[in-house]
Amino acid sequence: MLIIGLYLLAMLAHAGVAMSARDALRYRTEADPHGLIADMRQQLDKLGGSAAPAQERDLLWLMGTAAVNVNDDTALTEALLRLDSLAAARHYDLAAASAGFLRSRHLIASGNGDGISEALRAAAKVQDATDPKIIAWAKYNLCDAYAMSERASGAMPLCEQAQDAYRALGDTWSLAEAENDQGVNFAGLNQPEKAIELYQRSRQHFASLGAEQMVAMVGDNLAQMYLKVGRAKEALLLSQASLAQEQATGRISDALVSRANIALDYATLGQSARALSTISAAVDDARAAKMDGLLPELLERRSRMSEQAGQPRQALDDAREVIRLLGERNATTLHSDEVSLEARYATRENELRIQTLEHQNRLQELALKTAQAEAAEHVESQQRQALVGMLTKGVSVALILIAGLLYLLLRAQRRYAAELRVQALRDPLTGVDNRRAFMQRATALLGDDHAPRLTHVLMLIDFDHFKRVNDSAGHPQGDRVLSMVADYLSCAIVDVGHIARIGGEEFAVLCPRLGADAGLRLAETLRAGVAALSLPAAVPLDHITISIGVALFDGDRCHDLGSWMRAADAALYSAKSFGRNRVVASSLLH
Repeated sequence: MLIIGLYLLAMLAHAGVAMSARDALRYRTEADPHGLIADMRQQLDKLGGSAAPAQERDLLWLMGTAAVNVNDDTALTEALLRLDSLAAARHYDLAAASAGFLRSRHLIASGNGDGISEALRAAAKVQDATDPKIIAWAKYNLCDAYAMSERASGAMPLCEQAQDAYRALGDTWSLAEAENDQGVNFAGLNQPEKAIELYQRSRQHFASLGAEQMVAMVGDNLAQMYLKVGRAKEALLLSQASLAQEQATGRISDALVSRANIALDYATLGQSARALSTISAAVDDARAAKMDGLLPELLERRSRMSEQAGQPRQALDDAREVIRLLGERNATTLHSDEVSLEARYATRENELRIQTLEHQNRLQELALKTAQAEAAEHVESQQRQALVGMLTKGVSVALILIAGLLYLLLRAQRRYAAELRVQALRDPLTGVDNRRAFMQRATALLGDDHAPRLTHVLMLIDFDHFKRVNDSAGHPQGDRVLSMVADYLSCAIVDVGHIARIGGEEFAVLCPRLGADAGLRLAETLRAGVAALSLPAAVPLDHITISIGVALFDGDRCHDLGSWMRAADAALYSAKSFGRNRVVASSLLH
């Protein structure tokens, strides 16, 4: 297998492709994963105990990445055990983080656990690193975990930071991976044009390295966006090309996703029988391969295609199985949340419940359609056979009543889901918007092409020495102070902006069209107002103060939400550095 790897490098060099030896190995995790796993084992066995920690970690990371790509549980388990052993024996945090990120990818791909929490724990292992490459690597892996978990609002700033870091490092391969993930985020936010732009940039970067299989892989993501904008024929060609690559390299999970996309392409092109046949075969193969993480999505897609094809019974059966599978998955995730870092995200349980309710609503809709169809069939049978007995009439009335009850239940569930959506956007302690609501509101504001952009003001607010409150009076009193200050801030900005709690003691104030001068005056009013608040008697401090960083959206350096938040964060950092209890404006205001 080493000969194959050298041959691949030689061919790339002969073709004049600017792919480094490191990139060629990363390429093989996708293009030749089984061969790479064998090569890594051979090199590790040859080195024995003489390998330097960094060298051993690099080999195991490549091996584990390839194993995740082809669902090789044996190779993945071996890589994880050896990384854990290396981390313990050498006190090597990078090895521990590598094992954590591999576990996160496996959990997300299989749908059998909370991959986000695993990724957060892995990133915490290297949070004090100073090496730009390690920092960029951790940012990207967090970005990837959030993106693959369909949590675009959490992924977008991480993916943007990873892109910036990889541009600075000149790492084209990693930049292309981060751009692909950012495309996934825009797709999740239903912004197909922006997703297309990111996917095309990713493909261009991979093409510049000669990584044609990666070009095809990203092409499958691009195909989904082409389908959304009415380019179904182009989408079908891209997905078929991606499927051929994935089947050739044994990437079962990716191949199943491509086949599901191809089925959707056929359905859009009016080939309903071919679409149903394709998605049904994908469902059967997912069951055979025990790819439980993909089954809900595949069954949901088949359910909708069956409904459109006039097969409500099949649609209902698939929808019921989706409910069962999601219930099992959510139970696992919620249990993991109780013992993981996800305790910091109080809305996670609501999000999962909303997801379940939405699928239950779908189940009720299909049950209603099935009941209506059965009622219609029964009436037809009555007319055909001319049987007008009391028993038959009773059955008809019962079917109609059942349909009515199902309709009422569906309406009640929809109202409940709407209430939960509101709860999912509120911070449970202070009652103001949470980070998710802030990201949605800010993204919508910047996405409004008709709104004047040069006057939007963003403030990032952080408490000064808040630990003193918790240490002196206890966390319950600390929570009380947080709520009290949040109430004051909410009242003070009610007519001009929106406030959100985006971290432990950190708040954001978003003021559309307020302007620089008014924004700075408001920030100073908020700072002075908090300092003048009377604290509860149980808190043995005279007052509490805040520091505020202010940034104006200028459309140039602050051209998107990520750069805008970084500008405000830099100003907040300056306020802290200059002594706290002050307002500092980003240089972009001047």
